[in-house]
Amino acid sequence: MTLPTKALAIVFLALVAPALHAADQTVPLPYTSPDKDGNTWMVHFYGYLQQQGNMPVYSNAGVLSINGTNSSGRVVQRQVKIDGKTGELILENLQMGTVNVTRRFQFNKDEGYVRIIDVLKNTQNRDMPVQLALNANVNYGIQSAQTIADPKKKNQNYAWVGTTSANNKAVVEIFNGINIKTPFSIDYQPGNSQVVGNLSTTIPANKEIAIMHIHAVANSAAEGQDLVKKFKESKALKDVAPSLRKLIVNFNAGSAFYGDYEILRGDLFDVVEMRTGDQFRGNLKDASYKIDTFYGPVTIPAEKVLCVISLGAVRPRQLLFTIDGDVIGGKLEKDKVALELSDGQTMEIPLAGIARVGYRKRAGEVEDPILDKPFVLMRTGERIAIQMPTAPITVHTRFGPMNLQPASLTALVFQNEEHAVHEVRMTDGTRLAALVDSVQLEAKLASSDQTIKFPLISAARLQLKPETPESDEPAPQLRLTNEELMVGTLAGKLKLDTGFSLLTLDADGIKTLTRVKESPQDVQVSLWDETSFRGQLQEPEVTCITKGGLEVKVPIALIEEYTQPAPKPSGAIVTKIKELVTELNADDWSARQKAQEKLSGMGPIAASVLRDLRSAQPEEAQSRIDQILGALDKKK
Repeated sequence: MTLPTKALAIVFLALVAPALHAADQTVPLPYTSPDKDGNTWMVHFYGYLQQQGNMPVYSNAGVLSINGTNSSGRVVQRQVKIDGKTGELILENLQMGTVNVTRRFQFNKDEGYVRIIDVLKNTQNRDMPVQLALNANVNYGIQSAQTIADPKKKNQNYAWVGTTSANNKAVVEIFNGINIKTPFSIDYQPGNSQVVGNLSTTIPANKEIAIMHIHAVANSAAEGQDLVKKFKESKALKDVAPSLRKLIVNFNAGSAFYGDYEILRGDLFDVVEMRTGDQFRGNLKDASYKIDTFYGPVTIPAEKVLCVISLGAVRPRQLLFTIDGDVIGGKLEKDKVALELSDGQTMEIPLAGIARVGYRKRAGEVEDPILDKPFVLMRTGERIAIQMPTAPITVHTRFGPMNLQPASLTALVFQNEEHAVHEVRMTDGTRLAALVDSVQLEAKLASSDQTIKFPLISAARLQLKPETPESDEPAPQLRLTNEELMVGTLAGKLKLDTGFSLLTLDADGIKTLTRVKESPQDVQVSLWDETSFRGQLQEPEVTCITKGGLEVKVPIALIEEYTQPAPKPSGAIVTKIKELVTELNADDWSARQKAQEKLSGMGPIAASVLRDLRSAQPEEAQSRIDQILGALDKKK
């Protein structure tokens, strides 16, 4: 049957409509938008929310400060834009210290709330710890308030509802998503008219993070609590671009991502998404998926599959995402997917037209599984769980060849566009540039004893253990000029020519050692007692012993800085400390007390020696050493 020209035009417009959207608009500030109750939201020059109307409940909301700096009191912008695609009001280039902020306001009239997404960019070349605060104030006193507890995390709150004196209207502040790792803490003092959310986090050098927060007015406390319980993160984030969702730290916005891939999951039904954007819902009927990979055919039971993504248009290949954290790539044996619709009919959907297949969330499914198995990450997207290797891995470094035990490694990161060599990451925190002495990797699958081989050039990373989190206790470190890092201590004796005297320094007593940039062989050294020297080391290299036991000879020219938080004092001082420790167990109470006071008076220089001596002391001496160390830590 041939369609008339007018009908063809309608069909064409229907097909291309999703790709069309209005152009961006420029609007002046203040910007206003009516809410569902007859009041008006207003975005002020200073970049936060206010309300206007007969009885505006909010004085202000969403006031952001970073490390104590906010935009209040300064005219930020007069003209801003409305995103033609999303309808968001966007304020760009708000400068708060060294952080550049973009604020995105969405006025959701149907749901009755305002969503703000703040994108924070660190403009410095180093990681930046930040203290974020979100402040909201009301025009009328708070009669009562309630924090809403996270149903999945004990002792963690995610929202706040405050009942006001304005006809019992309530303000609603949603600071966090459910079951997240980096939540805002919610601070409200009874009798106050403001609530504050606080979050400590770090923005990597020259990178961005984002936070999302929700603000609403309800007709009662019960209605406000109901709004919080009915709030769906997935729905609130539906129109947010994947690249932005991945940046959000205080909601589970990135939970649908595996690396760079956004997987599809259903709520009540399984979902098949076509390349055209159409979605079919129902029950997926295939019992398993057989996929031909580069290391042979693999069969995955359907109950282990989270999502299937089809890549490429000419010769499409598939990625299978599993509940075990595997991403298996290859070509599916079947060219159709069976889906049973809600009315009982089953349709066979050609794989060539499918973009993604997603299973609904299963009962008891872990939201954030701990993927602690070793794995290989391929450049093509596959993530293959393997058994822990047993043979040493040989790498070539600027310090010579090294045979590394797999148990001492967290990862091998293979060369990319930024680095022409590989990177060795060790469990003690040490990072070294290296080349792996192999053109092909060999490993056994975690699920069987099948051995797989793949070219090194095809692999992006070999992850053997989870990355080691940074310890709260500072560790001795030797930083090198090419961003390599050794977590360990200098060893031996160093001969330093100061120009008027030749000094022999115990490496254990060095607090800092920094190379003088103007002269490659000159160094600045400070000792345990804050004595400082500048001079030239007689040897062209120093010895560093890492926490993992690796001994490396490091040329002076490669040193950026060495820091030892707990340098050891000289032999004479150590002898004095040992004598005083013996007195801590004296029969005379006054002698014990005097010894404790003298050790405390020595300050931090005694700490490392006391820690070394503690375990060999009687109970009384151990107790007093603990008191000294506790006082020193508190003072520090």
